[in-house]
Amino acid sequence: MGRSLLASAVLHALVLLLALALGTVGAARRSSLPPVYSVQLVSAAELAPMRTRPEPRPEAPVEEESPPEPEAVEKVPDEKEPAPAAAREAGGREPTPRPGREAGPRAGPDLPMTLEGRPFQFPWYLEEIYRKVARNWRPPSTASLKATVHFRIERNGRVSDAEVHESSGNFLFDQAALRAVEASNPMPPLPGEYGGDWLGVFFDFDAELRSTR
Repeated sequence: MGRSLLASAVLHALVLLLALALGTVGAARRSSLPPVYSVQLVSAAELAPMRTRPEPRPEAPVEEESPPEPEAVEKVPDEKEPAPAAAREAGGREPTPRPGREAGPRAGPDLPMTLEGRPFQFPWYLEEIYRKVARNWRPPSTASLKATVHFRIERNGRVSDAEVHESSGNFLFDQAALRAVEASNPMPPLPGEYGGDWLGVFFDFDAELRSTR
C-alpha cells in the first residue's frame, strides 16, 4: 500500500511538471508572435464631412442717385454786349428784319412811300427814288387798281429783295409795278450821313402815278 501511494505521488508530480512545461512553452510561443491589430479601412470622404459651397446671396439693388438738374438761370441781356456773329449777315451787315410796313414812317404827304429801317432825314434822296421809279412805271390799264412793292436799297445803291407786298388782284398790274422797281436798279448811293446799311421802301403804285415830278 505504501508503494501505491508513492507511485501515485510521483505520477502526480510528473503530470504537474509536464503541465508546467507545456504552459511555459505555450507562453514562450505566444510571446514570440507579433501583436495583432484590428484595422478598419475608412475612405477620406467618410472621415471628413462634405463641405458645400454656400450659394451667393442676391445683392440688394442699389438705386443710383440721378445728378441734380441744373437750375435754370435767366440771362439778362446786356445792352453793351455785341450781337453774336451768327445773327449778322455775311459781310458784317446788320441782321435783316422782316418787312413791317405798320411801324415805318411815311416818306411825306406827297410821296407814295413808307420807309423801313433807321430814321431817314434826307427828303431829297426820297425825291430821287420817286422820280426814278415813276419814269419806269407802265401801268397796263387805267383801272383804279393799287399794288405795293417792297424793296431795299443797299449802301451802294443796289436794289435787292424786290417783291409784291400787297397785290392789286391783277397779275399784269402787279408785274408792271415789280418791273418798275427792278428797272430802277441801281438807285443813287445812300447818303453818307445815314447810319444804316440799307433803307427799306414800300412803294405804292396806282394808275394815277405820273413821272412829272
